[in-house]
Order: sequence, then C-alpha cells, then structure tokens
Amino acid sequence: MATAALLLAGTTARAQEYCVACSEPSAVYRCVIDNAQPGGAQPLQVLCIQALTKAGGHGQCALKRGTVFDCNGPVKRIPWTASAEETPAPLATPKAGPPPTDPKEPPQTVKELADRANKQTVDDMKKANETFKDNAKKTFECVTSLFSKC
Repeated sequence: MATAALLLAGTTARAQEYCVACSEPSAVYRCVIDNAQPGGAQPLQVLCIQALTKAGGHGQCALKRGTVFDCNGPVKRIPWTASAEETPAPLATPKAGPPPTDPKEPPQTVKELADRANKQTVDDMKKANETFKDNAKKTFECVTSLFSKC
C-alpha cells in the first residue's frame, strides 16, 4: 500500500483541462490536453480555444469562468503534440455583426448599445468644451471692457 502511494507521488499529471464556451453555434466543452508540457508553441488555453473553434465550426470560443469541475460539457481531448508542431495561429475573429441600424431604433446588440453610448459621450464632451470656450470668451470680454460688454 505504501509502495503504491510512493509510485503515485512520483508520477506527474500530464493532462491539462479547461472549460471552453463557444458561440455560433453555442456549445460548452471540457477541453483536455493530453501529455501537456511547458514550452509549447502557444499557451495551452489558446491551443484549446483554437482547436475547439476549428473542430466545432464555431464563430468564436473562449475560456469559461469557474472551475473545470463546474463545466457541463462533453470532454474533447487534444494532443499536446499539436502545440509543439504547429506555429501559433491567430485567434478566431468575431464575425461581422449586423449593419448599423437607424439611431432612432433600439440597438440590436450590446456592442451596438455601447458604441452608441460612447459616440454620444464624445459628442456631449465636444459640445461642453465649445460651450465652456464660448462662456470663457464672453466672461473675458465682459471683465476687460469693465463690464460694458456684458
């Protein structure tokens, strides 16, 4: 019994696991990289994401928050040798969203909502800056004319 414990203590786990969520089509996987070792051509997380994006024909994949034990998806095994042999490929780029909609219509996506809010903030800041400059100029003219041009 003690010998078995010593043998187990001397071995190292050589698999690495990640929970990966994909979209277009939606899916969740428990990605297991067999024989994982340090020093591959790309980080292990990236290896999982790229392999599952390609294999599942997904628009994009990313690591899912939480622990791998909470991952409710099928196990997908990826050999670590793929990491050592391949050069890093770029991550999947998100597919282009729908064309911009009419500003009077409600936004179709969260990104569109954020883009509109950002543009509105920039526009508001430009207006505030112009108003400040105009008011400062009027105040300066008023004071320098000894209040005759107020």
